[in-house]
Parts: sequence; C-alpha cells; structure tokens
Amino acid sequence: MSVKRNIASRLSLYVILLTAGLMLVVTALAAYITTSRAAREANEKVQTALDNAMLEIERVITEVERAVDNVDWMVQRNLDDEAFLYDVTRELVKDNPNIIGSAVAFEPGYYKGKKYFAPFSYVGDVSHELHTIQLGNDEYDYPILDWYQIPKLLDRPYWSEPYYDDGGARQRMSTYSMPLRDQDGHVFGILTADISLEWLSERVSSIKPYENAYAFLIGRNGSYIAHELPEKVLNETIFTSAFEMEDTTAFRIGREMLAGHRGMIKFMNDDDKAFIVYGPLSNGWSMALVCPYQDVYRTVLSNITILSVLLILGLLAMFLGIRRIIRMQTMPIVEFTYTAMSMAKGNFKAQIPEVTTKDEVRKLRDSLAYMQQSINEYIVELKTTTASNERFESELNIGREIQMSMLPQDFPQRDDCSLYAMVQPAKEVGGDLYDFIVVGDSLFFLVGDVSGKGVPAALFMAIARASFRFVGALGLPMDEVMGRVNNCLADGNKNGMFVTMFAGRIDLKTGEMEYCNGGHNPIVIISPDGKASYLRAKPNLAAGLFEDFPYQSEKLQLERGSRLVLYTDGVTEAEREDKSQYGEDRLLQWASGLNPTAPSHAAVSDLYNSVKSFTQGADQNDDITIMSILLK
Repeated sequence: MSVKRNIASRLSLYVILLTAGLMLVVTALAAYITTSRAAREANEKVQTALDNAMLEIERVITEVERAVDNVDWMVQRNLDDEAFLYDVTRELVKDNPNIIGSAVAFEPGYYKGKKYFAPFSYVGDVSHELHTIQLGNDEYDYPILDWYQIPKLLDRPYWSEPYYDDGGARQRMSTYSMPLRDQDGHVFGILTADISLEWLSERVSSIKPYENAYAFLIGRNGSYIAHELPEKVLNETIFTSAFEMEDTTAFRIGREMLAGHRGMIKFMNDDDKAFIVYGPLSNGWSMALVCPYQDVYRTVLSNITILSVLLILGLLAMFLGIRRIIRMQTMPIVEFTYTAMSMAKGNFKAQIPEVTTKDEVRKLRDSLAYMQQSINEYIVELKTTTASNERFESELNIGREIQMSMLPQDFPQRDDCSLYAMVQPAKEVGGDLYDFIVVGDSLFFLVGDVSGKGVPAALFMAIARASFRFVGALGLPMDEVMGRVNNCLADGNKNGMFVTMFAGRIDLKTGEMEYCNGGHNPIVIISPDGKASYLRAKPNLAAGLFEDFPYQSEKLQLERGSRLVLYTDGVTEAEREDKSQYGEDRLLQWASGLNPTAPSHAAVSDLYNSVKSFTQGADQNDDITIMSILLK
C-alpha cells in the first residue's frame, strides 16, 4: 500500500498542484484583467452619470438665467408701475417650475421715496401656493445681503452661495441676481430668481450608478449645496469633511474642485477604497460623484468566487480520477515491490510477475529479472572469492606474525642501559624495522624504513635485518657495516627498492657512540638535564640503491643519563583529517617534556600515545617505529 501511496497519491498530488498552480495564475490574470476592465467601465459609467446630472443642472441654471434675461427689459419699461412689478415676479415664478421665488429689489430710497421696495413672489415650502409680498423692511435689510450686494459690486449677474432665506420664502435656496442699470449705467436695483436646494438635493441624491455611490454639489467656498446627508448642507464644507478622514487625498479633491478642474482621483473613503469623479458648473459650483470599489467589484468578486469553487471541485474530481488511473497503471510495481522485499530477505529465486505491456513497466520487470540473475551469479562468485580472500588474509596474518617474530622482543635488562622498541605497521605487514645486538660491552642498534608498504616491503625488511645482524656481529666500524649491508641489498635489486637506516654502536663502559645515517630521519638526543635536540649527521645514501657507496660514520661522546630516541617518518608524518602533520617541532616539544629518567618502554609508549592523540582517530598512513635507548 505504501508504494501505491508514494506513486499514485504523490504523483496525483504533483499533477494537481501543477494544474492548480497554472489555474491560479490564469485565474489571477483573468481577475486582474476583469477588475481592470470593470474599473475602466465603472469610471466611464460614473463619469457619464455625472455628466448627465451636470447637464440637467446646467439646463436648469441656463433656463433660470434666460428667464431673468427675458423679463429684464419689461422691468426697465415699467419701473413706474408698482402693480406691474408685483405681477412680473409672480409670472416669472408661475411660468418657470424651476424657480421658487423672484424679486425686483431697488436701491434704498430709489423708488418713489420709499426706503425699501422689493416686490417678491415665491412658492410656499409646505402649501406650494404662490405668495407675493413686499420684501424689504428694517428687519430684512436686503441691500447688505450677498444676493444683492455682490452682483452690485461686481456689476454683473451672479449666483449666490446657498443660504436659508429667513426673511422671505423661508427655504434653503440659491439666488441668481442680475443688476438693473439706468441710462447712465448706474445700478439702481437687482432682478432675482431663486432655485430650491431641496430640488437640487433630490436630483443629486437620485444619481445612483451603483448601490452605495453618492453625489454632492459644493459652492465656490466649498460649502455643500446638495448631499445625500441633509445635515451637511449649509452646515459643512468639503474641507470639514476632509478633516474627519485619515486619507489626506480628500484635501486635494477639495482644492481641485474649488479650482474648477475636472478629473478622477482614488482615495480611502472611511475604510473603503473608492474613486471620485468631479467637474465644474458654469456658475462656479462643482459637482462630484463618489463610488466605492466594493460596488464596482461586487459582481466580479462574486463571479471569481463561483469560478474558484468550481475549480476546486474540478481539481478534486481530477485528483480522484488521476489517482485511480495511476493506481491501475502502477499495480505491477506493487507486485515487483513484494518480489524485491522477498529477495532482500534472501529469497533470490522469488517469482517475478509477468507483464504483457511494452512500456517502462516491462523494462522494469526485465531489469528486475536481470538483477535477480546477476545476484545469483554474483553469490556463486562471492563464495569463491570469499574463500580465496579468507586464505589470503590468513596468510597475511601468518606473515605478520612471522615478521613481528623476526624483530627482537627480548630487550636487554642491564644496569648500564635501558632499551625498548616497537613497530606498528600501517597494513597487515610493513617495511619498518629495528634491531639490536649486544656484543660484550658494545650495543649495536638499528632503525630502518623500507620504501613502499605491504608484502614487498616486508620481504626487503627481512633481508635488511638479516644482513645487519650478520655484519654487525663482526664488530666492524659502522661505515663498513653500512657499506656491506648496502652491497647485500643492492645485489639483484631490480625493483629499485631501498631502505633508510640509522645504525650505531655504543660502548656501554665509556659512553662513546659511533653512528652512520643512511638517509634516515635525524634522531633525538635528550641530555641528562632534559634538554632535547636533533642529532645532525653526515648525509649518506639510503641502502640498496648503489653498490660500493662510500658511507661515512661519526662519533659522539654520550653522558650518563643521556637518551636516544630513534623513529621512522610514520611519527613525524602522522596526519589528521585536515592533513596537518605531527612534525619535527611537535616531536622535539614532546622530547623536552619527557621525564629524563623514564624507562625506555614508558618513553616509547608515551610518544606513540602522543602521536595517536594528535591524529584524533584518523587512519594510519605509514608504519610507525620507535626505539628508546637510555644510557645509565
């Protein structure tokens, strides 16, 4: 079952994940394109709605201005007819449904000696009946009001900022004022027409291109003329609303609208993203339409949600279908698994299921059959090879025992010297050697290192040791001993093998030492006071390379208590895993710290332990030989 899960389920999951990833990218791209298109269409839709509303308001403004212009000449001709002036305001209101009030307001004292004279007709806010009154009095000093004073000062028609007419129609309104001039061009009165802000608010509130969209209209000073929230009209400006928002873009919107610009800006409306389109009216007002993006994207998000659900259901169905198909196709692999497990337990003749298809599964079956055949053949060969290796290892172990037995293990127990030595081959057999002979009061000693390793080095080492033992027992000078050993090794040495050797003879009574170094490492001398140094000997050729080489020996007088430490390069070239070596400096440091009176076996063991501690368990790469001679 685990194979099924690993192949069928995991492969199905990979396919579904890849498909889902591709679908996610496509869906994200489609969502981006759809939302971008929806945003563009929304912008166009909102802009169109705003333009239509502005055109309608402009139409009303134009009709009001035209109506006032049309009665201007009538007022100019009938200034002396007081009844006519009342009638003209009444007819102006009656004939124009967009006008809720009209007045002919004269300069104080201009009309027949009257201080205030302003015939005014208006439609009641509640009764909707037409009323006509004389507007001016001491409590309603109209000459100081904006709708009278500003067009007079500007000497041109003017739309007033929205206000509440508490002395006349008692409604929220905006007034269009036209100056009346005499023949000399002096302004003697103002002809007005009022439009209701209630009508504007209703018209502005009716602009709903989207459910939560809303429009507003502001005057030249930023105050709200129309808004979906009635409490804002005449009580707040666009800037007071901006202070309540965290997004400072609202201040920019206000500045743009007051400057009479047209445009579209995105901003944060409370906690929702929204955009606003705005444009100016001919009378200096500005109108805007705000639309939250959530309304724009609601349908898009709904469609994406439905599509996502359908995709998830489709992916689930695809996963189940693919998993079933892969299970059917991989069923032979399950059987191969059972066969492989049986072979892993030792049944190398387990039955392999047959496969009739000619695909990769058939190749897998043939490979398994070939592996089974190869394993059975290998087992037969392995048994034969193992038997041969066991015989060879047995012979190597015997050779190691023979080699170790050739080296002297019976170290002299004398009052005048202490001697001990050891060899640790890197392989089963090695090429390092040591030897010593005591003839009377003379101690002959030798440490050597044969080139190469293994069986050839071990054989060459045996010849070198036998030659030294034979020649050294003759009591000859050390240069002659080295010469005869060299000739013996060089004779018939077609493989070019050689052995580095340090050989010496110590007179145990006098302490005189004669020695000869045949290309070997310098030995360490430790004086009775513990000071250690290397013995620098004359360079001589390693033994076995050329016959009749003229070796030169040297002599040295040793003090009682002096120690000689002889070794092979397996000590100084011992390596850690990082390839750093024990080295001659570390060897000299060890010798300086050795107890001068320590027995030779203790000195040898201590140096070997120092080397092994340094290598930190790394494999030994060369034979190690150590000899210690303490002259008492």
